Amino acid sequence: MLLVPVHSFQNRRLIVNREIPGGPLYPAPELPSIPDIIMNSARKFPDKIAVQEPAELGKFKSINYRQFASNIDWVARGILETTDKPVVAVVGKNSIAWYTAYFAVHRTGGIVVPVDPGLPKSDMHTILHYSGANMIFYDASFGDWFEDLKDVTPVAMNAGFKDAPLVFSSILRKGRTSSKNLPSTYDVTRPAVISYTSGTTGMAKGVVHSQNTLLSDVRQSLQFIEISENDTFLSVLPVHHLFEGTIGFLLPLAVGAEIAIAHGLRYVAADLVTTHATILLAVPLLWETLYRRIIDNIRASFAGKAKFGIGLALSSVTEKLGIKGFRRKVFDPVHEKFGGKLRLLISGGAGIDPHALEGLEKLGFKMIEGYGLTETAPLISANRIGANKYGSVGFLLSEIQGRIDDPDEFGVGEIVVKGPNIMLGYYGNPEATAEVLSDDGWFRTGDFGYFDKEGYLFITGRKKNVIIAKNGKNVYPEEIETVLNRFEYVKECMVFGRVSETKGEEICVLLVPDRDMLIEEAESQGRKITADDEISSMRKVIKTYNQTAEGFKRVASFIIYQDELPKTTTRKIKRNVALKEAGMSPSEVFRP
Repeated sequence: MLLVPVHSFQNRRLIVNREIPGGPLYPAPELPSIPDIIMNSARKFPDKIAVQEPAELGKFKSINYRQFASNIDWVARGILETTDKPVVAVVGKNSIAWYTAYFAVHRTGGIVVPVDPGLPKSDMHTILHYSGANMIFYDASFGDWFEDLKDVTPVAMNAGFKDAPLVFSSILRKGRTSSKNLPSTYDVTRPAVISYTSGTTGMAKGVVHSQNTLLSDVRQSLQFIEISENDTFLSVLPVHHLFEGTIGFLLPLAVGAEIAIAHGLRYVAADLVTTHATILLAVPLLWETLYRRIIDNIRASFAGKAKFGIGLALSSVTEKLGIKGFRRKVFDPVHEKFGGKLRLLISGGAGIDPHALEGLEKLGFKMIEGYGLTETAPLISANRIGANKYGSVGFLLSEIQGRIDDPDEFGVGEIVVKGPNIMLGYYGNPEATAEVLSDDGWFRTGDFGYFDKEGYLFITGRKKNVIIAKNGKNVYPEEIETVLNRFEYVKECMVFGRVSETKGEEICVLLVPDRDMLIEEAESQGRKITADDEISSMRKVIKTYNQTAEGFKRVASFIIYQDELPKTTTRKIKRNVALKEAGMSPSEVFRP
């Protein structure tokens, strides 16, 4: 497709008009409501496996679409036996019970409140209080956390032989004998989900979505990505988060695909082999770690390095000659270690290092990156197979309008979007809603970015993280973090600004050294690692970076962080927590 987008400025707003490359949009099923996702798939594929969940290590237990749909209806009736206006929280690991409870609440026409299982007890109770939840489905592993709450009925999931006042199977049995009527139609514009944000920099807010906002994101995503009932998704991300909750949960079930829940991050490779998964969603940290391990294994031997170099060269030549699929065949041994069936990798949740993305594609993997937020259900844009530009987050989805507000001379400004997948607002917080959502439906993402001439969207960083250099230029911490994380002695890092005596902000970085690498190096020299080793290795990293960085992007100081940086369950760094835990006393700050 010949793509000729037009950029125009209107009152300091850059408007992007674009066509969508990558071939025609794929057809998406008609989905009147969220319950129709399961009802439709159960009619079309009654005996097909819907979900597999971990049993003992290396094994799974499954449920087909017919039984899944029946269980959802029974649990829905069981809920209505308990309350006629369900506002139901669900907290626990990804499981068939979690999935059933989620759909059952929608089947009643109620409101679901997915809760992060990694939160402390007090935070969970706060969410239950502010959301108005009158029922909670929780993993029995939480014990008695929810048994004494006033006006909240607790239901233990995955209880096994554990004692609990009310368990999931009891609700299901109650529903089987219930005469409660389930809705035949739904008001898909009313609140259906209250999803609490990760809270990386402060108090979480309850993002309200309707069935319609979620379904519109499923529909538009299916138009961009070719998915069928023959696919199997391996689920590794927590389903309470909307990236997994929409793209890794609602989307595959909407087309009759299968979801296999992983035993855990340690067992992803083994689970890929066992389940023959074809699609894997993950956050950048997983992809970058995976790529680094693959390359380290290849480079561990001279023969491996030689074969790798020859394979890359041959693949490039054959692709120029129009021969497809050769790259995958050349690196087949790598693919076999991950089951041999993976046809698509999807990255989201944060920006991925373009080097890792390109590197995985050079190994024959097909990978696309998308962009979105909890407030946008979540996907706003995505690359497509055949229209994939490294470093970008692709094109706006088909029904989304976008613009750049107050762009600088490079076209960088705040990304503002409008579309059917935008949230209804923040629950019980009209002031916060008004700050980001206009009366005519435009949502301020809080992210800085730009569109290139072809219409690809690039993210430069979060607005609240931007550092203002002394020359007045914006510095985006995420860009520097991507570069620093490529250094072999750096395990991870976080860039932030500190007010300097000469006005403006100077750039500082929390650095977590790769201590395993430092220990290995010290032992090869017949000695023990010291604190000076960490400081000198990190100083060398910063000096090397500064040699090629623009003046206003150079790092002025660094702090060595002793542990892994604190993160949310979706592996985003909790910046305020990291700074607080690091402390900012002068004795802890080193100059490069």
